[in-house]
Amino acid sequence: MPSSLTADKLSASLEQQLGSLSVDKLEGIIVQSSSTVLTDTLNVSEQNTAVSTKNSELLPLTVVQVNQQLPVSQYWQAGRSERWSVFQQASKIASQSKGKTNISAQGCEQGKKWQVASGDLSIQAMTGWSEIGDTSVWDCTIAIDSSVPIQVLRYNAADPLKSLSVNSQTKIADNQLDTDHKNLSQSRLVLDTDTHPSVWQMWSLLCSADSNNDSMRFKNITWLGHSASQLTTDVISRQSINDIITYDDKPLEASLSLDIIDNGVDAEVTSP
Repeated sequence: MPSSLTADKLSASLEQQLGSLSVDKLEGIIVQSSSTVLTDTLNVSEQNTAVSTKNSELLPLTVVQVNQQLPVSQYWQAGRSERWSVFQQASKIASQSKGKTNISAQGCEQGKKWQVASGDLSIQAMTGWSEIGDTSVWDCTIAIDSSVPIQVLRYNAADPLKSLSVNSQTKIADNQLDTDHKNLSQSRLVLDTDTHPSVWQMWSLLCSADSNNDSMRFKNITWLGHSASQLTTDVISRQSINDIITYDDKPLEASLSLDIIDNGVDAEVTSP
């Protein structure tokens, strides 16, 4: 993240964007990257190898500030967060916030799930193992599952309701995947923020067998993340990912060796 970005700027931007979409409350906030300022179970050298204190506190501090402006029901935080209550209180005092609303931090751990009563929309954590004392496996990849197509949009600040669909950089041929999607209706969007190959190595070791059965439910699976992701070709195949979209519009290295149908096509993904 740019060094000039602060929690004040980020929370103000989020509140403005949500307000432009007439959102006045949130079911939840998910922070997919761990924050060393929230844990007291790592020694100093381990914390120093992760991220600087300034960057480490940016997202948790943003959660504190957003929570003072909008009702938030749940907060999922990757990694360990034993110090969250202390951090939250200290942040409110430092900012002289008059808000009395506190929120608890829940671990964003592999297998954690939320869904609407009808089951038509669900969110689940695919990675994240904070019980292991290694921050490289704490990043929390999220899967959003829907009974209707999901559309990825690029936010248009001037006219949010006219935000355009994001193009898929890579569309993968079905013969490269482990399942046949033709007669299915559900869609999945995978939000990946991994920072170390250990995350997907751990997933391959512990979760890939279950994922093969899980992927059979979806007509379309779209992956959204950064082009420097440590995702591998094997993981793409095991998860039966059809479309790949990167935030910076650069190709994902792991997809270059796959059988590609087309580049730059619209992702087959409308908001429920």
